[in-house]
Amino acid sequence: MTKLGIVVLIALPLFLLVTVGSASAVNLLVNPGFELPAVTPPAVDYYGAGAGWTPFNNCYTVSSAIGITPNSGNQCLKLYGGCCSGAFQQFPAIPGETWNGGVWMLNSSIDLMAGGQTGAINIEWIQADGNTQSTIVPFISNGTFTAATAPVDTWTLQTITGVAPADAAFARLVVITGDFQPGGAGGAPFFDDAFFELLVPVPVEESTWGNIKSLYR
Repeated sequence: MTKLGIVVLIALPLFLLVTVGSASAVNLLVNPGFELPAVTPPAVDYYGAGAGWTPFNNCYTVSSAIGITPNSGNQCLKLYGGCCSGAFQQFPAIPGETWNGGVWMLNSSIDLMAGGQTGAINIEWIQADGNTQSTIVPFISNGTFTAATAPVDTWTLQTITGVAPADAAFARLVVITGDFQPGGAGGAPFFDDAFFELLVPVPVEESTWGNIKSLYR
């Protein structure tokens, strides 16, 4: 009796298994460390946040000459007063995009925060006219840097991440202060080395299955 040898070729389709790896991101901010233009001695500060930023109310770029060591470089941003003072930059956005921002904050003993004073970082979702907030999600905020909780004389990173709502055409990063907690305004938080990124998922090839040959007798 003859044994019939049978060769079975299993031809599988080519499967490419893809997972999402780390997101690709670039800091889009102009002048993120508030270094431009430079404060010219004998001055120790000037009104505003410098190149790239739109300031509002009590917003001053200060040099290390005032006695504060910036998180990096020679300058940082000082914000003070009741609601509200700050600066912002905004960028075109598409609904569904994920945006990530952050800034280093300081509660300095030179001008210690008091009462309800709070340093915050916000992302505002702006409609196509470039100024009106989204009617779905106007803004999101990380306002945990308060007079009651912020460490003294220690630069602390505060971050925020959010997804652009359906009516958003711009994402606006805002560094801001005000008496957002009970107790009134007092002192001034400082800000340095901000960042704002559009997070783009990067596909990563995990494994590939090709043709598999099996031999049976």
